[in-house]
Amino acid sequence: MQTITVVLTIAGVFLCNGVAFAGCYNDYECGYGNKCVKASGDINITGVCVKPSDQFGNPKPDYSAPQPQPQKVRGCSFDTDCTIGFSCLKRNGQIYGICVK
Repeated sequence: MQTITVVLTIAGVFLCNGVAFAGCYNDYECGYGNKCVKASGDINITGVCVKPSDQFGNPKPDYSAPQPQPQKVRGCSFDTDCTIGFSCLKRNGQIYGICVK
């Protein structure tokens, strides 16, 4: 399974810990250079639009073909599951989230 570290691209539909972020069904809804991802353990149909980055939070261009459904990435339950400087962002009531900066 491919590991992706992401920086959250903010746009609002869902509320999570006071932060609004968009739900997406595929990469086409996220705009050029962004990806639709969700935690592998997440039972939601939708993912979130993110801007791929390296482990330090620097933008990491991804020129792969857009995917027709959210890409599953390694999920997190706590901030300690993420790289230093990143935190675990989860939707309300979810066990798994994604690491974001």
